[in-house]
Amino acid sequence: MKRYLLLLTALFTVHISAYAKDYRKEIDSALTTFSKQGKFNGSALVTQYGSMILEKGYGYKDLKQKTLNDSNTIYQIGSVTKTFTSTMILMLQEQGKLSVKDKLSKYYPDFPEGNDITVENLLAHTSGIFNYTEDSAFMAKEAFRHHSKTEMMQYFKDHAIQFAPGSKFGYSNSNYSILGYIIEDVTGKTYFSALREMILEPLGMKHTGCNFAGLKDKNKATGYYAIDGSRGMIAPKVDSSVSFAAGCIYTTVGDLNKWAVAMLHNQLITKADWQIATTINQENYGYGWMIGDNYGRVSIGHNGGVHGFIANLFMTPDDASVIVLLSNDMGNDLAAIRRTISAIINDKEYQLPAGHKEIMMATKQLQEYAGNYELAPGFVMKVFMDGNNLMGQLPGQNAFQLYPSAQNEFFLKVAEAELRFLRDKNNKVERVLLKQNGRAIPGVRK
Repeated sequence: MKRYLLLLTALFTVHISAYAKDYRKEIDSALTTFSKQGKFNGSALVTQYGSMILEKGYGYKDLKQKTLNDSNTIYQIGSVTKTFTSTMILMLQEQGKLSVKDKLSKYYPDFPEGNDITVENLLAHTSGIFNYTEDSAFMAKEAFRHHSKTEMMQYFKDHAIQFAPGSKFGYSNSNYSILGYIIEDVTGKTYFSALREMILEPLGMKHTGCNFAGLKDKNKATGYYAIDGSRGMIAPKVDSSVSFAAGCIYTTVGDLNKWAVAMLHNQLITKADWQIATTINQENYGYGWMIGDNYGRVSIGHNGGVHGFIANLFMTPDDASVIVLLSNDMGNDLAAIRRTISAIINDKEYQLPAGHKEIMMATKQLQEYAGNYELAPGFVMKVFMDGNNLMGQLPGQNAFQLYPSAQNEFFLKVAEAELRFLRDKNNKVERVLLKQNGRAIPGVRK
């Protein structure tokens, strides 16, 4: 049903409040559907026109303890941290303590090509500095132990500049770690102390911090690489000295809403600086903010991910809508969920995932599908039995359970994917089709 905004101010609040209740029921139903299908395990918050529509948790905070997520659950937010770091830089600029036009060499004279790299390049990901999270060896061996500023800066210096500073966009977490070190140099405080004094305390963000590994709080979520029914693969905790100003923050949906409201109302930086920060520099990125389109309106926010957690925060200034999605299951697709919520509060059509109905299949039948299937030259998917369960495993990844939905057809719960097995004229399984993201990849049984 089309909804019309009332022009009379006296009736405006009543109108929004009344429809917010409708939206809440619809959004809750959608999120419940995602949750029941294993596609959302986390907490959500939605506001519009300054009114709270929904603030609720779905799924498990900790599978072993059987504790449930709620609006107080604490999650890591990964790269959403960058929105805080960039704002602190602009606050310090407004205080006359630095400039985005400063050369990196002003703070680190021996940094390679530091005379050509500016603070603005770091903010906008146009510095050309190597992204340390792309170093799989480093992330596998070093991400879980403490590293000093000296160690991390030396690591950045030891890697060649990837392109001429300012010439193009290249997302790099290293940029924001360096910005964090600059904040420490300028303020004479640790990054977290500066964050607490400049942002968290003024905004009353009492459930937000940086050292997640050391956090002792009953609301702290356990992070999982994937949740498969009642089972979950627990992810190790990245040390905050590694994620640092690029991704160390933990928080709740309520605290993130306070953050979004503060930015929308220019409580921390001037309107002029907010405009600059949220203007596209290159590749739909400003200063620590992603800029997109939401049904013809500008959408501003950021997504994030760190071992065991993913996050999505986006707001639309035109209608003061805020959507916060935090999850402790890395297998979730928060962007798809956010698009569904956005469609609901904008009265647009949307389609919920159809889901799959699991059927019973005898162990002897399941065994027929076991084998190795080559999806690409040298890229083989293993399908095997684990007890009475049929499992699949791709090279370099963890095994996942295959759930039968029909004869020769299976689905996954850890990802939006399906497998369809094909038989030869003798009824022997000889091929497979892996369907994911609109693509069908054939595989031949070896």
